[in-house]
Amino acid sequence: MDDLKKAYEQLGLSENASREEVEQAFDMVLRKSRSRKGGDEANSEYEHSLRAYKLITEHEDQRKIEQMSRDRFAKWGKFAGTAEKIDDFFRVYRTHVIVGIIAVVVLIFGINAFADYRAEQKRIAALPPLDLSILLIGNFAVDEANNGEEALEQAILKQFPEWNRVDLQITYVPEQGEMVYRQKAMAVIATEKPDLYVIDKPTFDWISGGGGFKNLQAESEGILSPVLPDHAALRAQAEEDPEPQVYAIDLTSSELSEQLPLLKKEMIAAVGWNEERYDNVILFIERYLEHMK
Repeated sequence: MDDLKKAYEQLGLSENASREEVEQAFDMVLRKSRSRKGGDEANSEYEHSLRAYKLITEHEDQRKIEQMSRDRFAKWGKFAGTAEKIDDFFRVYRTHVIVGIIAVVVLIFGINAFADYRAEQKRIAALPPLDLSILLIGNFAVDEANNGEEALEQAILKQFPEWNRVDLQITYVPEQGEMVYRQKAMAVIATEKPDLYVIDKPTFDWISGGGGFKNLQAESEGILSPVLPDHAALRAQAEEDPEPQVYAIDLTSSELSEQLPLLKKEMIAAVGWNEERYDNVILFIERYLEHMK
């Protein structure tokens, strides 16, 4: 408080001077300093007056803030001090509190996600061994109102009673093949390794020449030849092929194809590079060919 008293004295004011009087006194000092030619003594007097002005105005501002705070918490009565301390805590540590809340939410989400993952792993472990994985790429759709992909899986299992489990995934690509859909399909092809691809004609024309599917020329001349009509053998030519080779089998005309709850224009089978269930892939194609109309 001695510093504050000296600040008022520096400006030639009493301690109960108003803010307006303080402003006027410092304004007078400022004008005097401008009218003088300068010098160390004048500069020193101005600097002392400036420090005094800052100290007085800052003290006045702080006093106003404290008064506003008291008025704000007056409604709490005897708990005003406690309410003010709580408010100060959250004002000072607000960022820490928010970060802490976010950390708790992330932790809870992580725990739930891990629990869901463990539950899903247990569910998968309880399933029977996978007999065939199928990736449908093209202008395909299922009836979501009637169990969608699950109904399609059950329809395929009905055609193959010796199997217990089929897993399928659909990547929609419209007939026109807009670039955004093709980019998504390429990302799926790059990451998923199904046993069997079911595609339509535009998808075959788009992918077959780039090495995305396994060459089926040997199968078409061997194991599939007794049931494979020539028009169902779809040919393409990759860079390494001296001439067009069979890369897919058109199963659209199969009676089994018509039994599936699947909206489609064509149903073409192509083989991926995952040979884990290769025998079942060939069985799928062969059985559909046996029911060609």
